[in-house]
Amino acid sequence: MDPALLVGIGGAAGSVFRFLLSKIPTRKGIPLGTLIVNVTGSLALAILVFSQSPADSRYFLGTGILGGYTTFSTFSYETFRMMENHDYYTMGANILTNAGGSLLGVLLGYWIVMG
Repeated sequence: MDPALLVGIGGAAGSVFRFLLSKIPTRKGIPLGTLIVNVTGSLALAILVFSQSPADSRYFLGTGILGGYTTFSTFSYETFRMMENHDYYTMGANILTNAGGSLLGVLLGYWIVMG
């Protein structure tokens, strides 16, 4: 099957899973749905990548479903690889720029919309 089609079908399914889990209420200020999505998505991506699965499975499950389910899993996997390669400076920069950049993006979007 065409890899783009596998990614598209998987992405749609992953997005629906994320939507359904996002309905879990926040507890003590932590959005549990997002936390569950990010942790389980990271776990699933690690299992997929480290199990040396076939390319079609990686397109459908990894890029498709997990890509639609959470982008945090890719970030976490890439950060882990930096740690595994003892590239701690890049790992720290990756964490700070992704988390900080994402928070700044939200802040900027808030300012744009709310004035």
